[in-house]
Amino acid sequence: MKYNSRDYLFIDGEAPSLIGLIQGDEITAVHLLSKDSQVGNIYRGYVKNVLPAMDCAFVDFGHRDTGYLPMKNIYPKEYREKIKGGDTVIVEVKKMPLREKRAVLSLDYSLRGEYLVLLPESRGVRLSKKIDDESIRNALKEWAKSLPWDRGMIIRTEAAICDRSHLDREFSYLHAIYDAIEKSRQFLPPTKLLRTQDHGLDILSKHGDLPVVINDKRFKERIGEDRNIIVDPSFSIRSMAKWRSKFNAIFSKTVALPSGGNIVINTAEACQVIDVNSGSVKKSGSFSDMRRRLNREAAEMLVKHIKLRNLSGMIVVDFVHGMDDDERKDITSLIEEGLKDDVVITTVFGFTTMGLFEIARQRRDLRFEEQYELAKRHHQEALKEKIKRENSL
Repeated sequence: MKYNSRDYLFIDGEAPSLIGLIQGDEITAVHLLSKDSQVGNIYRGYVKNVLPAMDCAFVDFGHRDTGYLPMKNIYPKEYREKIKGGDTVIVEVKKMPLREKRAVLSLDYSLRGEYLVLLPESRGVRLSKKIDDESIRNALKEWAKSLPWDRGMIIRTEAAICDRSHLDREFSYLHAIYDAIEKSRQFLPPTKLLRTQDHGLDILSKHGDLPVVINDKRFKERIGEDRNIIVDPSFSIRSMAKWRSKFNAIFSKTVALPSGGNIVINTAEACQVIDVNSGSVKKSGSFSDMRRRLNREAAEMLVKHIKLRNLSGMIVVDFVHGMDDDERKDITSLIEEGLKDDVVITTVFGFTTMGLFEIARQRRDLRFEEQYELAKRHHQEALKEKIKRENSL
């Protein structure tokens, strides 16, 4: 056990930098450390124009294209009748611009912490449904009532086992951010990034007890000195023989299964179609035994790659046919269990009358493959510009 733990976080500093989670012999999560994404970012912007016929407004928030602000995303609701061109607004990016579509914005911005989410344009306190102990729920509600905050708040699952002093500190921290954002409304320049959400770093707080392996000591400061940091310059998720093939599998159309079968992932604009194939499965035992084993392997691999690749939209899976009701229930529960902790809103519809399995996953960002290729291209362009400048000196 090289790092005294079979499970650990890693940061691969080779550009584009990656952060992820290794559990045993598998890569179970990987993200761009500073990905080229606007989702979750909070900006100061101004209304370019309002189109009542389209039930929306367009907002300049400092990017090449204006953002799309649907009327339903304008808060407080009474402002929907008053919004006009030139108004300064604070917006959060809810969806990335995808191909010809603009970024989707909302005035209902959120300030996210490990235990709390402040919702300045909402009202009321909501608790995670996973907190099922009534005494804990009541105690958290009473704590929330004692705060100098009459706006919206979400109390996350992790708050149930958190010391109240930690909650107090996080609330104070998020409230200070809120104050700074609100005070900046009329500042210049009219468009400015006020807060960024580096989603890659979320994994550090989620797995705070695990060691973090880095291959560049410059990341120490970004992680924090209180973590168990292991500096290993030889580590590379993309170059080490042990991990290279597993990382490359994230981009492969065909993914091998342990029994010899495979799943084939076909990506279209509106959906993902996944076929389960028997491939070179050894024909030992009955066909029903082989089918059951293959479909279970495919379901587990499917869950893993939905998260790794950030697949979204409608996901349609064609399992090996011939399953009885018990097998279908088993596959459905396997997928539901695997996706229950998904941070992206996901609905498992199950099997259709045609025998296909359907999942709907909220589209909040580009697929990981698209993010990675975009980041590589930007890095290469930056290198070319640097070389060009150096040659001109």
